[in-house]
This record gives sequence, C-alpha cells and structure tokens, in this order.
Amino acid sequence: MDIDLLFTPEGECGLLSGGNLVQKVAGVIFSTENGMLTFEYADMDYLDLNIPVEADFHGILDFSHLIHIGAYSNDHIAQAYQVPFMIADDPYRAEMAAVPPPPGNPLLAFEAFIRRCTKGQPVHREDLGDEETMGCILGDAVPSSLEFAPHLARRRNFEAAPKLAPNAPGMGLGTSGSSGGGGTVSDGSKKDPKSS
Repeated sequence: MDIDLLFTPEGECGLLSGGNLVQKVAGVIFSTENGMLTFEYADMDYLDLNIPVEADFHGILDFSHLIHIGAYSNDHIAQAYQVPFMIADDPYRAEMAAVPPPPGNPLLAFEAFIRRCTKGQPVHREDLGDEETMGCILGDAVPSSLEFAPHLARRRNFEAAPKLAPNAPGMGLGTSGSSGGGGTVSDGSKKDPKSS
C-alpha cells in the first residue's frame, strides 16, 4: 500500500492511502528525531511508514493534534476519519495542549480537508525501488474533485442534513404530557381579588 502525507494552506494535515486500510488506525506518532511516521492500531500492533517527512513539514506537524486518515480506491474516497496525532520525542506535549475530540461529522471534515489540499509528499511505498510509484497516489486526479464512494456518500449526506432539535418537555411547545411550563409569573405587587 502506498501512502501520501497531504497539507492544506492552513496547516491541516492528513494521510491518504492508495487502497483501503485493512485495520483502522487508532493514532499516528511522529518522530522528530528521524522524521518517520508510525500508524498505531487499537490491538497494540503498528506499522512504521518507510519514507521520512521532509524537514520543511516538521514545523507544520508540530501544531497538529488530529490528523485525517483516508483511502483512495477505484477513483473514490473509500475511507475517511480522524485520529490523534502525537509526537514521540516530546513527552510534555500532551500536557501542554488539550487534544480536541475528533469532529462530530468526520466525513464532512475530511471532505473539507481534501478539497483544500495543495501540497504533500510520499511517506510510504510498498516498493521503494520503483521510481514510478514516487508520484502522488492520486495520479492526475485533483484533490478538490474527489468524490466519496457510494457507501460513504450516503453517510456524508446524512451528516450534512439539518438536524431537528428535540421537543423538550416544559418548554411550552404545545405537546401533551409536558411537565411544568404552565402558570403565570407574579412579582407579588398585586393581590388576588378572591383572597380579600
């Protein structure tokens, strides 16, 4: 499997593989010492990527706490989610910065990311000796033109659909069985005429 590291002009980063990842990545670790990235999996297994990140990108990665993970297969985005991004050589980094939770709409977040990508580099190749695989895994495809595979397109449309607010009890919204919300408010300045 071939994997590229991509960036937006705002410094958002992501890893795009040239095929579906068999295991879901739980986190990505970056070593500033050697510039290498490692996929960490939930079952404690890992995959060391085999091409170091160029020094020009180290500063951008230093500000990243989440990274996009995606797969490009059959001319479509076939996988898309976000995972924590950690730096191996900085034990105090996690204490100094609060890691934001992954976005609630991972497909919309990935779509916004991939449409803005402008630069990148290879970070993993199955055959390092094959010079023809060193180009972008997208080939001639432009990141901004990528579409989701049908199974993800349905989920993406669900994420984008407007969400209805629940009808909360006691909010005076005309539901039967609502508790509270009725009655009047008095400041105590007027007396009830029936009480005299």
